[in-house]
Amino acid sequence: MDKHQYRKVTFDFPAEEYVYLKMTCAKQGVSMKDFLTRSIIKSIEEYENELDLISLRRAKEEKEPNIPWEAAEKRLGWDKL
Repeated sequence: MDKHQYRKVTFDFPAEEYVYLKMTCAKQGVSMKDFLTRSIIKSIEEYENELDLISLRRAKEEKEPNIPWEAAEKRLGWDKL
């Protein structure tokens, strides 16, 4: 059995953009599934990075004292990864 587990995701994609999606995948030589999977994961990572920056800016604005790295990881939720 594959070590990765998958879940099926189905969504409607705008018809007027579909041809551009197909062309982009063809130009990159990847399947739509691989392209969309990579794109969605990249978007999630960017969103998480934005949340981390917001949290760090808020801490700086509140002039919080320096804290140990382990405490920062816990505050950002990284200890649960």
